[in-house]
Amino acid sequence: MSFRLKTVLGIAAIEGFLLLVLVWSSSTTLVDTTLEELSKRGETALGMLANASLDPLLESNLATLNEYVTAVVRNEGIIYARILNSEDTVVAEAGDLSYLDKIQEVDSSPATVDDGIYDIRKQLNIGGLKQLSVELGLSTTQLQSTQTASLKRLGLIALVEMLLVALFSLGLGSYLTRQLARLENAARTVAEGELGHQVDESGSDEIAQTIHSFNKMSLQLHDNFKKVTDSEARLLESQQRLDGLVASLFEGVCLVNANQKLLYANPAARRFLKMLGNDSVVDGSPLRFEGLDPEQSLLQESVTAIELDTAGDPPVHKFEISSHMVAAESDEEKEWVLVLRDVTELRRSQAGIMEHERLAAVGQLAAGIAHDFNNILAVIIAASEVTLLSDSLTDEVRKNLGVVLSQGEIAADRVRQILDFSRKFDEELERIDLQEFLTETIELFRPVVPDGVKFELQLDPRGGSVEFNRSKLQQVMANLILNAVDATPEDGEITIRTKRHWIHHTDPIAARLPVGDGVSLSVIDTGVGMTTATKDRIFEPFFTTKPVGKGTGLGLAQVYGLVTQNGGEIQVESTPESGSNFTISFPVCEEDRRDAPQSSVREARTPPVNSDLTLLLVEDQPEVLQAVEWILNSLGYRCLTATDGENALEIFEKHRGQIAAVISDIVMPKLSGDKLVAELRSRGFEQPIILMSGYFPKEGLDLHQFSDSIDGFLQKPIRSSDLKEVLHRCLDDGSWSD
Repeated sequence: MSFRLKTVLGIAAIEGFLLLVLVWSSSTTLVDTTLEELSKRGETALGMLANASLDPLLESNLATLNEYVTAVVRNEGIIYARILNSEDTVVAEAGDLSYLDKIQEVDSSPATVDDGIYDIRKQLNIGGLKQLSVELGLSTTQLQSTQTASLKRLGLIALVEMLLVALFSLGLGSYLTRQLARLENAARTVAEGELGHQVDESGSDEIAQTIHSFNKMSLQLHDNFKKVTDSEARLLESQQRLDGLVASLFEGVCLVNANQKLLYANPAARRFLKMLGNDSVVDGSPLRFEGLDPEQSLLQESVTAIELDTAGDPPVHKFEISSHMVAAESDEEKEWVLVLRDVTELRRSQAGIMEHERLAAVGQLAAGIAHDFNNILAVIIAASEVTLLSDSLTDEVRKNLGVVLSQGEIAADRVRQILDFSRKFDEELERIDLQEFLTETIELFRPVVPDGVKFELQLDPRGGSVEFNRSKLQQVMANLILNAVDATPEDGEITIRTKRHWIHHTDPIAARLPVGDGVSLSVIDTGVGMTTATKDRIFEPFFTTKPVGKGTGLGLAQVYGLVTQNGGEIQVESTPESGSNFTISFPVCEEDRRDAPQSSVREARTPPVNSDLTLLLVEDQPEVLQAVEWILNSLGYRCLTATDGENALEIFEKHRGQIAAVISDIVMPKLSGDKLVAELRSRGFEQPIILMSGYFPKEGLDLHQFSDSIDGFLQKPIRSSDLKEVLHRCLDDGSWSD
């Protein structure tokens, strides 16, 4: 039912009810008015009859009285009339007396009867005694007709009024429904998505105000919806970015509830969870972690981190699992974020770094010991060489001194191996083609390989060159090949292999080698192999598995030192009874490295004129100072000695014109040898300067930086032949080459 029809019917019903109330009220009023009119007419007629009855002239003349009563009855509306005496005997009567037979009791007060007769009675008393009574009946028909006509008029008026009201209601409803229809259409348009739709506004009545409010609401909806849409778009974009970010993480991220059921997992987490023994990693599946101790739990109030190893077939992966509880209102709603990281390579790298640090510490200790031994051996060798120059020695003494000198030389070689492990020395580096070098090397060492052992070379056709000192690389290969020969049975195999590869940032060796093109050199044997405990110690100085007297324990230590100090990295893979694989990795050398200077680039200097040359010798160890002074004296040189750099400068200032050359240790208190060189050159000293050392205390100390300042370098312990050769080059020839 339309609003317009509801409006018309509603107003009509209200108006009809009001009209019914009006008609009912008017009908009641008409009835009361009719009774009042009848009562007045009856009272008038009764008064006339009562007066006539009391008239003495008529009282005795009944015929005249009857005529008078008849005359009264003839009046309009009177049906009957009669006069009764005190004994209720009719004295006179007229009209339709048949009606009186129906009356059982005459009302003493005006009343209506069902047949349309209004009965009225009046009693006349004289002296307190009843004399007579008068009765008459009035017709109500005429009055009822008047009443009916009045009611009809009222009904007609009500009907007309209802029609007018209905027409007005219809017009009002039409006006209202037209405005509401506009609002309805506008609301439907808004509901269909056209937010901000506007309805034409006209007038200033309530409808216009409603339309204005609707338009304002529509615009507000449009603005709010746009804001919500923009927010949803930003939220969706942020969610997609977040999902993409979480999905691309190398770490596994998952969300679990208090029952350890999976609620969300990124791809990495699903992969890691399967590796940890979970067959199903779909949302809602329970998670289990093999290897987790019963007292351990990932679902703790605080942040926890647990490491677990994968079970099953190797290779074994190590995972670090950390958890963090997400705040919730109740225990049932608690959730945990688990972050899974594959730390296999990290732990391997950390172990390698720890091993390097441990070996570095061992190397530092060994270097310190080697330095002290160098000083001791310098004294022994120098004293032996100087003593052997004497002509007064017996053959037995000369023989014994020769043994002492020979053993000192052997000890010096052992110390040099220790220093190769512990410190980097300034050696001549060159670009070495591994294919050419290894082809020569395998032929060099083939005679030491038993006939039953298969000895072959597998070269990567892509080649590869490295920067290394050739003699040192030969020492490295000699140690590795001889170790492989000792470990391999007569029917075994030894393979030397090269491989060109790319060093990725995720590779364990990338912690020490630059990312980029690399080449590896492997020495592989099928020998007895090594246990993990042995493999962890093979690079330690003096550690050996060979019987007493069969090995010094310095071979692999020297290999480790030479490789790592020259920019390489060495790795070992070995298991008992399965052989060993020593792999050395280098960055590929694409350009020739600048060769170490073969001779001083400084201008040749003319030695002092005097033939008895004076040298300034600087050494902080008294025994070594004395031993080198012995050698210099035996070679015909005079010596000025200083115990440190500052003392040397003081002596230099006193004997500036007498000093033909300076020989100085590098490691000294107060003023080191390299700083002494710089200070002497700054003071105008142009004569030769020769440095000597047992080892370099600073990483990266490069003799090339002194190529314009020094004229020679001597490795302790000092041999007289080496010292004589260097002095000859510097003082006699005026040139030097290392």
